[in-house]
Amino acid sequence: MKVFLLTLASAFLVILLINVGYYGVWFREKPRSYWFSFLKEKDDTTAEEGIKNARYGISYTISMRVKAFLEKKRLPNAIVLFEPNSYYRDSLHIYNSVRAPEPAVFYYYTGLTGVWTNSPDVNKANFIVHITRTKGVTIEEIHTPERLQQILAGFKKYPPIL
Repeated sequence: MKVFLLTLASAFLVILLINVGYYGVWFREKPRSYWFSFLKEKDDTTAEEGIKNARYGISYTISMRVKAFLEKKRLPNAIVLFEPNSYYRDSLHIYNSVRAPEPAVFYYYTGLTGVWTNSPDVNKANFIVHITRTKGVTIEEIHTPERLQQILAGFKKYPPIL
C-alpha cells in the first residue's frame, strides 16, 4: 500500500510540475508541439513531394524546379548561378518571403552544382536563376563569357548573404 501511495503522489507531482510555471511553458512549446506536429504529418494524405515542399520551404521548391528544367533539357552537368539574396532584399524587397538556395543546400537537394556571384567557380556558370514577383522562377542560359560578365557586373553592388 505504501508503494502505491508513493507512486500516486509522485505521478501527481510530475503532472503538477509540467503544468505550472517555467516547465509548463516548456512542455507546451517543445514536446507537446512536436507530438501534435507529428500527428498532423502522420495523418497527412499529401504525397511525399508535397510534404517536402511544406517542410523545406521555398529553397527546396526552387531547387526542384531548376532540376526539372535541366533534366528536361538533358543537361546534368550544368552549373547554376544564383542571384544574391541581398538583391532580393535591397532591390525587389521580397527577401523575407523568397531566398535563393545556398549552393551547398542546392547540391544536397538536387545533386547539381550551384554558385553565387562571389564563388571561385563563377566563371564556369552556364545558367542563371531569376526570381521575380511576377514571373516567379525563370532560368536563363548564359551563352557567352561576355554575358556572364555583364550579369556579374549588374550584381556587383549586391553581396551574397544568407
